[in-house]
Amino acid sequence: MKMGVVTPMDYNQYRTKVKNEIERRGLTSILNNTRWNRLLHGVYERLPFPPPFQMKSVLSEQPYPEPFEQDVNYNGDWHTAIGDMSDGARFAAWQSPAFDIEWLRVKPRRLQYQGRLVEPLLLDIEQEFAALLREERIPHTKKGNDYWIYGYAAAEQLAWIHL
Repeated sequence: MKMGVVTPMDYNQYRTKVKNEIERRGLTSILNNTRWNRLLHGVYERLPFPPPFQMKSVLSEQPYPEPFEQDVNYNGDWHTAIGDMSDGARFAAWQSPAFDIEWLRVKPRRLQYQGRLVEPLLLDIEQEFAALLREERIPHTKKGNDYWIYGYAAAEQLAWIHL
């Protein structure tokens, strides 16, 4: 099974595993379904492009994609990461349920290819992304040029998350 991807047959079992891991590690829930939905819709409705992100699943040891220090040349697939959290929604096999997201590390910018002999153009939407987080009251923190959005956090992390 790919990281975080849930098939309909094992959805409840997967949810139970996530819940047990959250309890074992003493994590606190930061984002609820309503805020995940607001974030998802805001990304697609208010931003020029969906920013790339790195995701850490509660059940995974490593985030995906692992190398994420440099700016990248692709958009983020937010529908795959968050899915539809509305009442009665079901997940396709390629989606991750939001209840499994420990954190997202978001780069509100991406590189756009200009040609072989020209440096890529940096498309920066940091102001728009920061406004979305602020207006939708999405708890986050900023480290360097990246924004971290927490689904769950340990007690020692709560002090530096902008709630």
